[in-house]
Amino acid sequence: MLNIFVLIFICLGIARADDSPISQLRQAVFFGYDKNVIPITIVNETDIEPIQVRLALAPKWMDMDSNGILSIIFWLRLTWNDHRLTWDPEDHMDISTFRITPSELWKPDVAIFNKQDLENGILAAKPKSTDVNVHVHSNGNILWIPPVSHKVLCEGVDYDNWPWGVQECSLEFGSWSFNAEQYDLDFYDDEASMDLKQFGDYNQFKILEQSAERIEKRYEGVDEPYVSLKFTIRLQRKYLVDQNLGRINNPEWNSAE
Repeated sequence: MLNIFVLIFICLGIARADDSPISQLRQAVFFGYDKNVIPITIVNETDIEPIQVRLALAPKWMDMDSNGILSIIFWLRLTWNDHRLTWDPEDHMDISTFRITPSELWKPDVAIFNKQDLENGILAAKPKSTDVNVHVHSNGNILWIPPVSHKVLCEGVDYDNWPWGVQECSLEFGSWSFNAEQYDLDFYDDEASMDLKQFGDYNQFKILEQSAERIEKRYEGVDEPYVSLKFTIRLQRKYLVDQNLGRINNPEWNSAE
């Protein structure tokens, strides 16, 4: 008999939890939802409207080793629209947004094409970052800003004045599975540059220049084009830290640097 009362108590608790406005909204929005299907819009029997994915980077820290491997920590900003996740706030107590774990919905498969640490996968948003909540808005707009760390391979490293010389490195992002007719990747807010406000003075490197471009490319044997975003930086080491000597400044820079 005691077990029956415990079971009834648990069921009543679950029912009360499901009566909350957020829970009711989630149940309504996700009813019949398939997170494995890309949310493209079907215009007619022959035409589709590609999903618009927008991307931005805000680096916080970076370092480069003698093999030309750039280690970087940055905030990755991804936005897209999932027309299946829309609702009228007036029908749900004026709730216009909620947060959810990213494992519960479709996410863009943005990869880093020149990623070096492939043992952690090729996606820009690594599995270890998937515990950062996604913001879902009533119009279907979705915002996800996970912090990530990666290693990328920099081509053409200049060893003439290592480690003090100017180096150039790129990060190239694109969908691993979808072409441009299904998946339109572009810069967030049309800003073709990294946001450097988070890149602190504690970094051993200084970013001298940066640029970014959107590339649309057709591969051999494939009819449809694919889109990527390529961010390029020129950087120079300000100092290095030696275990015995401590900080060693770049001799080419004055003390003000």
